[in-house]
Amino acid sequence: MTKSTGMQQNLPIVMISMSRWDGDFSSAAWSIARTFAQSQPVIYVDYPYTFADFVRERKQPSVQARQQALLFGKGGLKKLEQFAPHLYALTPPLMLPCNSFEDGALYRTLQNRNNKVLARSILKALKSLGFRDFVFYNSFNPLYLTTLPKGFRPKAVLYQSRDNIRALEPYLRKHGAGGEITAIQNADVSFATSRQLQRDLAELSGEEVEYLPNAASFGTFRKAYEDDLPRPMDLAEIRGPIIGYTGNICHRQNYDILQRVCEVHADKNVVLVGPRNHAGHTDIDLDAIPNLHFLGPKKIDDLPAYLAHFDALILPFKCNEVTKSIYPLKINEYLASGKPVIATPFSEDIQSFGDVIALADGPDAFAAAITEALTANTSEKARKRYERASQNTWEQRVEQIRAWMGDVMG
Repeated sequence: MTKSTGMQQNLPIVMISMSRWDGDFSSAAWSIARTFAQSQPVIYVDYPYTFADFVRERKQPSVQARQQALLFGKGGLKKLEQFAPHLYALTPPLMLPCNSFEDGALYRTLQNRNNKVLARSILKALKSLGFRDFVFYNSFNPLYLTTLPKGFRPKAVLYQSRDNIRALEPYLRKHGAGGEITAIQNADVSFATSRQLQRDLAELSGEEVEYLPNAASFGTFRKAYEDDLPRPMDLAEIRGPIIGYTGNICHRQNYDILQRVCEVHADKNVVLVGPRNHAGHTDIDLDAIPNLHFLGPKKIDDLPAYLAHFDALILPFKCNEVTKSIYPLKINEYLASGKPVIATPFSEDIQSFGDVIALADGPDAFAAAITEALTANTSEKARKRYERASQNTWEQRVEQIRAWMGDVMG
């Protein structure tokens, strides 16, 4: 181990992202944080709540559990050794809502105030753990700490982009598009999870942007292939072949494809595992489809049992400006199970898996591809899928990030 490698593995990593540690679905940020925290301290900072968020969501259990930290700054730092030996979660105090304002003096004043409050909260947490030096890792949060306030001086600054902000919903796009470019220009190392995103951000920022594709918690998802996992309780009454999907059910899905799959495969059940956020993104009455089942979000450690009892796994994303910049988190999770995978050719990154998955666009072609994938499936093909996933683990991604950190810190 070189001196710089030893130093960077002793330094705590402070990570901010757009998700919270106990959110409804897994995120790349959370997976990377857990992996780093196997061997070095990580403070995973909750995506901040604003005063408006608190008023709107104050009755939710997740908010009530954080109330003392949000309102009074007490008990905000929590050790999460059930996930990794050196992992901590930090809930910062409430922020002032400012996203509705146009970019200008008022917005920047409020943003600067929020950044100072967030930075003080982080520095206080570091001090309580006995740390002064740290690495700051912004994992796709372009609304906070894109410019660092005075006194907040990490040894290295990392920025990771995971989606094309310029094609996302107006709330994030409004200030996030410019904030992301600022973050990249102020970072020591920036990286993107898709080839398209890497090219776009390098051009927009004028900076070098590295490529760091998503991966899988292989040690978790390999169980779907290797072990005889019990059938989840909510699958007990769902019999016959199952076509499955895991993840957020939202603006990315092609619901015409989903509807056609249910029609063509009426002898099978289509099961979606994940939070439902599709309101406003389709006119199809999904609840009226008899063989379509929504099972809600599950903990990441519970997902392998579902994959083990699915017969085919689908990624029916739309092909558009949003999805062409996506390397989906779930592709390697799917492949680790060994099950047949059918996806639309929405990005350059998903197309790179064409030797181990089926790619089809359009409702009829996609439904037919499922039939073909199930019919042609073999144990040899299952093994190849599993082996591909084994080449894309979070441990491998963390080693790459550590190498970049070493370059920065010498």
